[in-house]
Amino acid sequence: MITVVCWKWGNLFSSVYVNRLRTALERHLHLEHELVCVTDDATGIDPRVRIVPLPTTYANTPRCRRRMQIFSREFASGIGKRILSIDLDMVIVGDITPLVNRTEPIVCWRVDYAGVYSGSFHLMDAGVLDPLWRMYKAAPEAFPASVQPRGIPSDQAMLNWYLRDKRVAQWTSKDGLVTYFGAGYERFEKYGVGPSNPNLPKGARIVVLGSDDKAVMDEGRFPWVREHWSTL
Repeated sequence: MITVVCWKWGNLFSSVYVNRLRTALERHLHLEHELVCVTDDATGIDPRVRIVPLPTTYANTPRCRRRMQIFSREFASGIGKRILSIDLDMVIVGDITPLVNRTEPIVCWRVDYAGVYSGSFHLMDAGVLDPLWRMYKAAPEAFPASVQPRGIPSDQAMLNWYLRDKRVAQWTSKDGLVTYFGAGYERFEKYGVGPSNPNLPKGARIVVLGSDDKAVMDEGRFPWVREHWSTL
């Protein structure tokens, strides 16, 4: 049993994103699974989605740090035993069963061109990252600042810091994980992808857009968005 978890708070993403994710999983994940949404507003969300109340702890922290709680053994145990964490600003365009049907304690997507593990999509046993959670909980301001002294560290930055010297099972672009279809990725058009190219790379399974580029989804900008998201 795979528990797929997404997070929703504020006004950026509506219930439509959660419901379309549920339908996409039904279409493209051929393992027993359940979708859980951690949210402070369940209005309009399909009743087949299990709602977990959004913790108020760290509600005012920046850069999605409140999602760090999914690494807590205590919090994760209320979600499921085997957890696939997925962002709402993604479009599933192919069968993700081969990605999810793995047994390693943690599997992360290593974004090839950036050389980092993405915080948008990872698979793990509940509690496997509890040590990271405890570091953050003990010093919610000082720890992120020590991880990334410049800028505003995110949950992704802390995840990468913790995993920096550990052997981690990985997905890469060869597994069909794709980014760079939004604004700012024009430099990748030499690879045949990017904002001006409507075509997906061969073998694509998931396209990660990012919240700044959610207009790609909202506008149904490319044929694959209309086929795999807009019409769900």
